[in-house]
Amino acid sequence: MFGHATYLILELAWALPVIVLQLAVGFPELWRARRTWALAVLLPTIYLCLADRLAMANGIWTIHADRSTGISLAGLPLEEAVFFLLTNLMVVQALILFQSHDTRARLRRWLSPIWPRQRDSA
Repeated sequence: MFGHATYLILELAWALPVIVLQLAVGFPELWRARRTWALAVLLPTIYLCLADRLAMANGIWTIHADRSTGISLAGLPLEEAVFFLLTNLMVVQALILFQSHDTRARLRRWLSPIWPRQRDSA
């Protein structure tokens, strides 16, 4: 499809719209939680990269060479590291944003023209 960049392009197309939306909706909250955010993204990403590197070294799975850039980080294909980073980024940002009252209020305001809140009839 996209040659050696196929895997990388598809995973960026999959994740970036979500990440951009999360940043648009709750950048102030994500910035305030930046230390927690960084640890919660980086530690699992490093763990998953190490586990995946071990699995690939033992032949448990492989990445098709025709769909990969061929760039590796300590023996792990770049696409795998990017996948783990993007996935963890989406999950951590969602958790931070879902627990933020400010984000929920902002989202309600933005969505109110197209999705009005129903008032209790009681």
